[in-house]
Amino acid sequence: MRPKRLLITSVSQINPVPFREIGYEPLRASTVRIIPDLNEIKRFSLAILNGAYDSAAFLSPRSIGLLKSEPALLAAFSKMRVYAVGPSTKRSLEDCDIQVAGLPLEYTGEALGRLIAVEHSRAPFRRLAIIRSSLADSSLAVRLRAYGVPAEEFKIYRGVVDAEGIMKFVEELKKGVEVAVFTSRSSSLLMLEYLRSQGTDEEFIFALKGIRTIAFGPEAASGLRIAGVASEILSIHSIDGLISYLKGDKNEQQKDRCNISRTRK
Repeated sequence: MRPKRLLITSVSQINPVPFREIGYEPLRASTVRIIPDLNEIKRFSLAILNGAYDSAAFLSPRSIGLLKSEPALLAAFSKMRVYAVGPSTKRSLEDCDIQVAGLPLEYTGEALGRLIAVEHSRAPFRRLAIIRSSLADSSLAVRLRAYGVPAEEFKIYRGVVDAEGIMKFVEELKKGVEVAVFTSRSSSLLMLEYLRSQGTDEEFIFALKGIRTIAFGPEAASGLRIAGVASEILSIHSIDGLISYLKGDKNEQQKDRCNISRTRK
């Protein structure tokens, strides 16, 4: 039997073996390039090392990857209350020996804001730093300030269009795939923005609607929803979570159906 072709947006290489073992041939296309903001990273690092913040919220594992080369910074995080938006971010923090104080039940910025607000009501934060990309909106900071949490954003990187990767994604889609997987909100939004500028976005959206589409969590799904593309939503935002889901893990399927019902209301 021919393996099912699975097309995934990812900036990192993936191991094809676990996919092949369950009947899928993975095809990777990096549709986003990550550009660190060195000035913002420096501003953030100095603020943390000078003790200006007693807590932090991370919205992406990519942020940790940009900071983990500074041992003094990691040591400072270990003395702070640190929150993660989802399991992948939590795992990246724990890989750097940073204990995570909280993880929302639903892996969205909105749910993270509610969790931090509850934590603040029990034991107030002095100042909380939000570490994010420049592409993400500022809704979390706005929401936290409305809750009375003193929060400041640090946009330490930005995602820019990877035109070559996007064209690879489109070409593979034209050849025929059974599954398309989007690992982040930026991977879909930047791709749609680029294809719109080329006048080919409608053809792309039509193709996506004809296949199985999977998103790494509600935030990634929201980017697709803007274009009218419904997607299945992973509860565990990682390659391992995707493989488990494709295997038909009953717990994962149950969570996913719940998430889909919420997003379609």
